[in-house]
Amino acid sequence: MKALRTALLAMAIMASGATPLLAQGGHGTSMSGMDMKNMGPLQKGSMEAMEKMNKAMMQGMMDPDPDLAWMKGMAAHHQGAVDMSEAAIKHSKDETVVKEARKTKEENEKSLREIQAKIRKEK
Repeated sequence: MKALRTALLAMAIMASGATPLLAQGGHGTSMSGMDMKNMGPLQKGSMEAMEKMNKAMMQGMMDPDPDLAWMKGMAAHHQGAVDMSEAAIKHSKDETVVKEARKTKEENEKSLREIQAKIRKEK
């Protein structure tokens, strides 16, 4: 559970907009300036997924059609949830967390398929 709390804290820090300050960090930093030295595989996997998700969400939001922009951003968001869930499934030692991660992965895969179908229809 400590690993999950650490990952959630990292997500909260990224969501707070504090990453520009963290990006000024020094040695041993990557992924938006986060100090990776003390992170375990779950945190690293989650951080990699979030970085990928954030880039894809921003890129999707650049679509000139506001409806497609929102759907593309949400598709990236759901893919990020799938990727973070996979990291938890792979690295968590707590069966309750693994069970919740599997559930979250399945729900987001379904939502992702639905929104991708809507995007194809809108194009």
